[in-house]
Amino acid sequence: MTTLTLSKWGNAQGVRLPKDMREQVGMTDGSRVEATVKDGAIVLRPIHTNVRIIRVPRLADVFRNRTEEYKTTEELSGPAIGRETL
Repeated sequence: MTTLTLSKWGNAQGVRLPKDMREQVGMTDGSRVEATVKDGAIVLRPIHTNVRIIRVPRLADVFRNRTEEYKTTEELSGPAIGRETL
């Protein structure tokens, strides 16, 4: 169990959730939560959307350490099917 402390934020009070706790339930910066009171306890549940953020590296970063020039190659993988001309 983790003990958290209420802190004053403007006219409200809040708690900061530790990173490892947020990661366990799939929360990232900007995640939204649903807050309810049940049996005398405050219950926070992450609101998950169907939107997934996929971080893609920049192309320049992918090829940063490449030392040789790229050369295209083609390999034939089987007989012609249809009207291809080779």
